[in-house]
Amino acid sequence: MKSIFTSILLFSLPLMAGPLQNVNKVSNNLENYLNQNISESSINIWVYFTDKNISDLNIELARIENSLSTKTKWRRNKTRDGAIVDIRDIQVSDMYINEILDIGGKLRTTSKWLNAISMSVNPDIINQLAGLTFVDRVDLVFHGKRIPIDTAADLNIQPNSNNRVEYGDSFGQLDQINAIAAHDAGYKGQGVLVLMLDTGYYKDHEAMPGERIITEWDFINNDGETQNEPTDPESAHNHGTYTTTTLGGAFEGQLYGPAYEAEFLLAKTEDVGQEEPIEEDWYVAGLEWGELLGADVASSSLGYIDWYTFDDLDGETAVTTIAVTIAIENGMTVTTAAGNYGENGIIAPADAFDVITCGAVNVDGEIAGFSSHGPTADGRIKPDVCAQGVNTYCANIDGPSSYRTANGTSLSTPLVGGAVAIILSARPNWTPYMIREALMMTADNVDNPDNQYGWGTIDIMAAIDYFSISGDVNNDAVLDVLDLVLIVNFILGPELPTEEQLNIADINNDGILDVIDLVQLVAIIIGES
Repeated sequence: MKSIFTSILLFSLPLMAGPLQNVNKVSNNLENYLNQNISESSINIWVYFTDKNISDLNIELARIENSLSTKTKWRRNKTRDGAIVDIRDIQVSDMYINEILDIGGKLRTTSKWLNAISMSVNPDIINQLAGLTFVDRVDLVFHGKRIPIDTAADLNIQPNSNNRVEYGDSFGQLDQINAIAAHDAGYKGQGVLVLMLDTGYYKDHEAMPGERIITEWDFINNDGETQNEPTDPESAHNHGTYTTTTLGGAFEGQLYGPAYEAEFLLAKTEDVGQEEPIEEDWYVAGLEWGELLGADVASSSLGYIDWYTFDDLDGETAVTTIAVTIAIENGMTVTTAAGNYGENGIIAPADAFDVITCGAVNVDGEIAGFSSHGPTADGRIKPDVCAQGVNTYCANIDGPSSYRTANGTSLSTPLVGGAVAIILSARPNWTPYMIREALMMTADNVDNPDNQYGWGTIDIMAAIDYFSISGDVNNDAVLDVLDLVLIVNFILGPELPTEEQLNIADINNDGILDVIDLVQLVAIIIGES
């Protein structure tokens, strides 16, 4: 794994004709954009600050830690050694924001992780903003648009055959990744909170999570409604409906997602009414929102490439990539689409070091022609894993009982995201790094990973068992005193073990849980220390 903090890069080219005193604070990207779009009257920019403008860091961090929910604290403790909060958790200075807005512009979002705000401004004031002493740099908010998917080679492929009537036509895409077996074992995403980052959601559909939706936020319109509103384009909620029902939908006889008992946070972060609808500041805002609310998993099929070059896909440069890495460091497992660019390469944030980047295969496990190939700019293999992204069965938006098939890494990604939620149902103590490793090391191309398939199509049940160790009762892949305490509780009776825990705790495999198992586990722990 590789930990990264917000990189602060200084640039030295002029912004526009005429003398400038703050050229080092204006990025090359922003300058180039302005030179190519001299008639623009309003552009979206990032303004990064030098500090958080606080008088007592320790007092503020203590206050923030006390304000975190129990769930968020628990999740962060899985990955953070010692302190579960740091400078990135402190809000952007209100004083700095107000001084910026006094000069001009309209605030779009704030990012405590990046210590920045995004805003719409007239280009004429950029030099004045950069001249403020507390401004570190000014950059462009990158954006992009979807590219149509060419699936001509796959048009004759039908959804997998259905052998379990309750799953409808979703059976095959679940069976391919061994989700059916996981359901039969009792793992259905229960107890897991999933954050969806997408275009909007048709919540009235019968297969949508319904009461399992904990809360929602529309970052485009800044309100609490992510289903289409009168001012939204008719197609706004299409894509998010496809992805959410693929991951966690449920309707008997029609459709089940892998994690059909998970709970959901719905974030609307893409404005399909714009020519270039995907803007990175809304994505970052949605990710920060979901992390603070305790999301265990984030699934996103949005991506950014129009303004980034291949050299930028190094795991450290793109704003969304940096944000994803911070989310993972905070204990949230993130799945993202590799992209639909085929041999033309992946999209950000698929280049993040510890994100689970998802490629698309068909029903026969063959890579889809559109599925983006790696590597990253620094030579890492991408995608990481695959799931079905050709003729994937999902809810449709033509009515509350309509269904369809769809294509893209946008559809394989929620299948993998649902797999992550299943794994966390079975192994709640696992970190994002453990989950990613387990999925990759048990996938079907593990012996020969490459930049088309990555490590291959996932196997959920094999991933669940990947770190299995005799005596590891709490399933954290470590044998220690916590396992001893659990076994003592099982023997004395305060806690009753599940069948799986009983099998793991029975060290000598005699069918009886007793002090002999404790002695043997102590010997193993001492021997490993």
